[in-house]
Amino acid sequence: MSLESFPFHPSFDREYIAELFDNEASYFLEIVEYFFNNIPAEMSDLNHAFVSGDKLGFAKKLHKLSSMLGCVGQVEFSKQCKKVEQSFLQTQEFVVPQEKMIAELQEILLHIQKDYEKLKSFE
Repeated sequence: MSLESFPFHPSFDREYIAELFDNEASYFLEIVEYFFNNIPAEMSDLNHAFVSGDKLGFAKKLHKLSSMLGCVGQVEFSKQCKKVEQSFLQTQEFVVPQEKMIAELQEILLHIQKDYEKLKSFE
């Protein structure tokens, strides 16, 4: 199945994914598997920074997560993470509350997981 024709959740940038992965589902699936192998540790670090009140650490984790999310087609959320990070670095305040960022990130991860599983079943 081509990535261009796969019915991704609207949070994905289908055109970006198709271009980035040369429309090859198997390559995309490989990157998503790598993503899922690394995201638990990243989420743990993000939650630890939040719980401990380490706002700079939280912003830095958002930076790393934004790049990871962009690589799996979550371009808009990736941009939002970068905006929140940049705002914090300039003002020491978050434009979106940290709790909301974590909740939205968890929702995005569910969309990635569901679409990964659907796409894998077509392979």
